[in-house]
Amino acid sequence: MSAERETVADAAPAADPAADLVDRYGTRARRSEKKPERWIWMVVGIFVIAVVAFWATTTVGPVSSSAIRADTVRFSIVDSANVSFDYRITAPAGTEVTCAIEIRDEQQAVVGWDIVDVPPSDEPSQVLNVQVRTTKAGTTALVKECWLP
Repeated sequence: MSAERETVADAAPAADPAADLVDRYGTRARRSEKKPERWIWMVVGIFVIAVVAFWATTTVGPVSSSAIRADTVRFSIVDSANVSFDYRITAPAGTEVTCAIEIRDEQQAVVGWDIVDVPPSDEPSQVLNVQVRTTKAGTTALVKECWLP
């Protein structure tokens, strides 16, 4: 009988456990190295959504800064350290606006400036006055920029 056992053992070589699993379940599908991962597409999608949302809120929002207009009405030099400046703000009624006022000298150097909060008004256009302190006599006054606070 021992001779029988040896022949049966010789006939069936020792099986590799990993080979048995591959034979039973198959191999894992290999990913193509050229095919991007799913997470890359998710990141790209989130980025596109964020860009579209930013664009929509800044350009299509209730009031954009492009709907605000500022014009110089007049300015007068009170003395070498002060300028009185009248300007007109045109914005949608009920909109609060903040503006930057600049006073410049003959060389176009800024010699005075102020940030002015314009309260909401029932009228779309309003003329306002501001007194701006300067470091020396100014020759030009202007509204540099207006924006929504």
